Amino acid sequence: METKALQGVRILDMTHVQAGPSATQLMAWLGADVIKVEMPGRGDITRSQLRDVPNADSLYFTMLNSNKRSLTLNMKTPEGKALLEDLVQRSDVLIENFGPGVLERAGFDWEHLQDLNPRLVYASIKGFGPGPYADCKPYENVAQCMGGSASTTGDAEGVPTVTGAQIGDSGTGIHCVVGILAALLHPEHTGRGQPVEVAKQDA
Repeated sequence: METKALQGVRILDMTHVQAGPSATQLMAWLGADVIKVEMPGRGDITRSQLRDVPNADSLYFTMLNSNKRSLTLNMKTPEGKALLEDLVQRSDVLIENFGPGVLERAGFDWEHLQDLNPRLVYASIKGFGPGPYADCKPYENVAQCMGGSASTTGDAEGVPTVTGAQIGDSGTGIHCVVGILAALLHPEHTGRGQPVEVAKQDA
């Protein structure tokens, strides 16, 4: 049986919608064991978005989350926090794309994650890098318009048009994978993990 490049690497996937799940999907295809953590009761919001079959996960969700295992976890309860701490200790990578500060407010800042697992790679996808928009949460259309790609699409005499392909989300996901793969080499030399932060837009 052929061994895949990321076989033996465990990814704790705390992402939702598209930018994060596209990154973890790629790593799952490369052989990583991806554990998707979702909110109790609702799960990833894309489970119900663009749904064409009643009471079933949407194609939008399944196309970004195949090859993954999943569980629900409530970080606001002591039991949920304890389970998340256990998962962090058993994982090589934690990746999230919550709004700015969500994990920190739940008590899972970089320092605590390092205490739990010094070799952990902590990857974070945000809408904007450091600057005046750092606390904003842009979706695809905002990223394309602020980045200028919308100005290259559409009628030459018309207004800028957002592309059909979600280049802001999935493009950011690909860049995040590159950062994670590089960071996974760091513990082999130093014994310590690294933070990786990717933004759809620089402010």
